[in-house]
Amino acid sequence: MKHFLLGTVFGAAAGLVFSCMKDDEGNRPGKPLKDEFDAFKHEANRFNQALQKAKKASQELNEQMPQAERTISDLSDDVEKYSRHIDPTVDKIKQKSDQLNQDFGENNIRVTAKHLL
Repeated sequence: MKHFLLGTVFGAAAGLVFSCMKDDEGNRPGKPLKDEFDAFKHEANRFNQALQKAKKASQELNEQMPQAERTISDLSDDVEKYSRHIDPTVDKIKQKSDQLNQDFGENNIRVTAKHLL
């Protein structure tokens, strides 16, 4: 334990001395590392913002899904209601068509529902 603490103190002192030195251009040795760290920090912030946008979009989609499902259900109900509403009219048209075909059958004239519409 005593040697570990001694090594930590000497390592910190050597790092401090090394960081105070400058090269021929006046740059410190840690400057490229700082630039890399700043670039990494910037990219991490951009990634975090993109992640937040993705989470928000996912949340909005989840909020809209029940409304979309209700709309589809309502449309289906409307189609079914309309179908029930027009079924009697379609049946009447078919009956009239059959009756006219029987009446005109003697003359070889054929009437279809298309002719009645």
